[in-house]
Amino acid sequence: MIHIGKIFILLFISLIFTIAPSILLGKPKERILVLGFESRQLNDIQDRLLRETILREFHDRGYSIVPVMEIETLFYGSQMRQIRKLKRDTVKSICDDLEAGFACYGSIAPDDGSKDNEIRPEKNYICALTFYRKDENKFHELKFTLPGRESLYQYFRSLAEAVVESINKMF
Repeated sequence: MIHIGKIFILLFISLIFTIAPSILLGKPKERILVLGFESRQLNDIQDRLLRETILREFHDRGYSIVPVMEIETLFYGSQMRQIRKLKRDTVKSICDDLEAGFACYGSIAPDDGSKDNEIRPEKNYICALTFYRKDENKFHELKFTLPGRESLYQYFRSLAEAVVESINKMF
């Protein structure tokens, strides 16, 4: 009988640690979908790495996310091949298809308007982020500027933190 009580207590504690962070921190229960970023500076593979970095940041901060493979499965074999160039009606439809309550996507461009084909450490880049809230049926526009970094990995980490921090303020 003691063993069953201990097991029940351990299950109860693990359940609290699983559910409590999203309740206590005001995180939404609905899943967040991260779509592409239109940019001359990123190829399709780099865009996917950026999306995965942003998803990881959301996940690490306690948000529920739509996994990359679910997103890729929807786009594979579909007419919607341009994950980086989606219209708002398409974003709404994808949220419905993937049972997501939110979606974010955007664009990245040098703040000086140059036509570079890569992220450079000595330049600043404007991220125009669009965030869709299904519960409000509304799109929110956010903009922020970040400097390029020595490596794409560093830039993606900085951008992921800025994206999640910007969206976190909306909850």
